[in-house]
Order: sequence, then C-alpha cells, then structure tokens
Amino acid sequence: MEENNELGNNKKGSQQNGSDERDNKKNWLEWVVFGISLLLVLSILGYLGYQTYTHKPSTADLYVQSWPDPSQNSPNRYHVLLENKGGATAETVIIELALMKGDQEVETAQLEIAFAPQESKREGWVGFRNDPGKADTLIARVVSYKKP
Repeated sequence: MEENNELGNNKKGSQQNGSDERDNKKNWLEWVVFGISLLLVLSILGYLGYQTYTHKPSTADLYVQSWPDPSQNSPNRYHVLLENKGGATAETVIIELALMKGDQEVETAQLEIAFAPQESKREGWVGFRNDPGKADTLIARVVSYKKP
C-alpha cells in the first residue's frame, strides 16, 4: 500500500512539473517585445559609440546678425541674433554694436549672453540713445567669450 502511495505521489509530482514547464514557456508576444527592446538598446549603444568615435573637438564659431526692431517705447532698438555654429559652448559672450559715420564711431552698445551652447541660437536686444538712421553703418561683432 505504501508503494501505491509513493507511485501516486510520483505521478502527481510529474504532473505538476509538466504544468510548471508550460507556465515557464514564453509566448510569442514576450519574445517580440524582448527582441524589439534588445534591438533598440543595441542601436542606441551603437549610435553613441559612433558619435564618440567620430566626434572632432572644435572651438565655438560665433556669428552675429542684427536688424532694426523699433517699438513704440524704444524707437532705436535693434534685435541681435547670436548663432554658435561650432562644436563647443561659449560662456559670457559679449557682443558690441557700433554706429559708424564715415570712419568715426558715433555710439556703441553691448549685449552679454550667458551661454551659447554648440549649434544653438540666442537672441537679445540693444537700444541706442541716438537715431541709428543718422549713421552710415552698423557694425556688430563678438568682443569676447570664455570657454566653460
């Protein structure tokens, strides 16, 4: 009788192991999600590795544009656009706009921009005391910047 009980227990144990094996099998949806996740992670790591390998360090390349942008309260206002086309960040950028009449400088205005990250654009405005229309030329230039 004890042998029958042992055989019965063995049958029950083997039946439970079979159901556990079926429960542990992954269905097709889990494999698809796993494959897509693995592909995304590997492609991101590959992209970052490629960017690290091909990156060439360069300095900031600052380009300044300006144009009149008068308002009712500030008729002598100019809009200034700073574009960093380089591969490095520029810190504490000082831009100078000078009104010229002939060879003589009539008036200057300065604009300070805290940060200009690589491949970015920053905007600002400057105001002149005198009418810029009386000057021949407006010269905009970057006076200085620091490397962070």
